[in-house]
Amino acid sequence: RTLQYSLRRFPVETSNNVYSSSTTTMFQQQRALCCLLCALMGITTQRAFAFTSSFEPRNNMHITKSNHPTKLHMSSFFADATPPKETAAAVQRDANGNAITVGQKIAMVPHNSIKAYHVQKSSYGSFDSTTKQFIPQDEANKTRKTSCLLLPEGLRGEVITVHDTNSADRPQPVLVKFGADDEERNDGYSLPSAFSMHLSANEIMVVV
Repeated sequence: RTLQYSLRRFPVETSNNVYSSSTTTMFQQQRALCCLLCALMGITTQRAFAFTSSFEPRNNMHITKSNHPTKLHMSSFFADATPPKETAAAVQRDANGNAITVGQKIAMVPHNSIKAYHVQKSSYGSFDSTTKQFIPQDEANKTRKTSCLLLPEGLRGEVITVHDTNSADRPQPVLVKFGADDEERNDGYSLPSAFSMHLSANEIMVVV
């Protein structure tokens, strides 16, 4: 009976021993795996540190544009992104060398070719140089070249805009308004209609 009792307990004890042994082995494997992972992480960290450290200047080496193409490229990039410096507006001067400003009264200099094509049809024509009377366009001989107003010498107007030729290409930077009323101009001419026109600085002269 004692033998049977011992044999009856043997499988249970053996099973417990096997379970205990397998548990210990599993814990040992897990611990070994953790150690391995820690070792790998340590190596990776060291390599990463060594890799990033390679970017730092060594032996008092100064990174300049000549020995570091990346810095040269970035310097050029930021230089291009820098807004341009503001320049002073160009001063426009009339035929006599006087500065032209907004609000001034001007007069047309002697010429024979300054024409305004954007005026009303009632203003197509020219002026008599002696009487200053308006001569309408000849309807019978109307052409594209004659469908305009030939501006007379001495015709007065007011400067309303002076464009900056340093910031934009303006061959005719002075915008002048010519009023229909002679009292506004005091030049003896009677314009059929008012109009504005861009003119070059040397085509006008300041009178007031």
